[in-house]
Amino acid sequence: MKFPLRSTIQIGRYVAAQKKKGELYPLVLMLEPTLACNIACIGCGKIREYESNKARLNVDECIDSAVQCPAPVVSVCGGEPLIFKGVEDVVAGFLEMKKTVELCTNALRLVEFLDVFKPDPRLTFVVHLDGMREIHDYICDYPGLWDVAVDAIKQARAAGFRVSTNTTIFKETSVDDVIEMMGYMTNEVGIDGLLIAPGYQYSQIDPALTMTRAEHREKFRKIRAAAKEHNYRWLASPLYQDFLTGDKELPCAPWGSITRNPYGWKGPCYLLTDGIFPSYEALMEGIEWEMYGPGNDPRCEHCAIHCGFEPAAAFAATSSIKESLRSVAWTLSG
Repeated sequence: MKFPLRSTIQIGRYVAAQKKKGELYPLVLMLEPTLACNIACIGCGKIREYESNKARLNVDECIDSAVQCPAPVVSVCGGEPLIFKGVEDVVAGFLEMKKTVELCTNALRLVEFLDVFKPDPRLTFVVHLDGMREIHDYICDYPGLWDVAVDAIKQARAAGFRVSTNTTIFKETSVDDVIEMMGYMTNEVGIDGLLIAPGYQYSQIDPALTMTRAEHREKFRKIRAAAKEHNYRWLASPLYQDFLTGDKELPCAPWGSITRNPYGWKGPCYLLTDGIFPSYEALMEGIEWEMYGPGNDPRCEHCAIHCGFEPAAAFAATSSIKESLRSVAWTLSG
């Protein structure tokens, strides 16, 4: 299966219950307990968006975020969450709440935490990996980081943890390099899954780094073809793949992934900050969601990142029997 059966069933029940209410609902809570990081990737907007990265949540505030927000999945991101004091308590709290947890990390400190965490089918380490050695170390501006990350992935897998990778495709990214990475991680490392999405063009990022919609469609056609041919574990739902390759259009669903950081509840999405709210309910009521997405806001025109469009694909799939069956078949496949 692409995802653990228990989490898949839980998320399916949550979606069914929320649909009956007829209201907007999130699938993922993107929690940034700290904005501090121990590297400075050239394509990361966080170090540009905030003048200071010293702000942090405390453990109780992190847990309360998941109490307020009903999303069944929590992505613990940042910043680098493994430099956040108390991250193990935060993860334990989410698992006790039966949340599916994805802990995103650059892996610099992952090995030292393998004795801190316990393997759990609801917990996945998501390691940032932007290609093979040369391109990854360049994008992260950290020579030697690829070797550190790959070694940490291998040790985590050997210790019984679920591990996936998260790759961002930029304008100058070689598709052949990404496909080589997919093959290496699948065949040599035995990764649980590969998250791959286009770099996003918004105000804090140099436009020269990111792609237009036409450019990312061309690259993702090649990625999808390679994934199908070699059965690489690309964790993109069928509808999201159709969107990335230009076979289908999707609206953005920014409410599908809700962001909480040390400054509050951030809206409308992980990328854009048009408001900071004191609570989850205030965010949901305070943002005019229909004002965002391609065709509505020029900042969104070339964005195709999964935090807005993967939820849109999931919502669309639940509205069609054909797409629902297609999605279930994809989820159940190895």
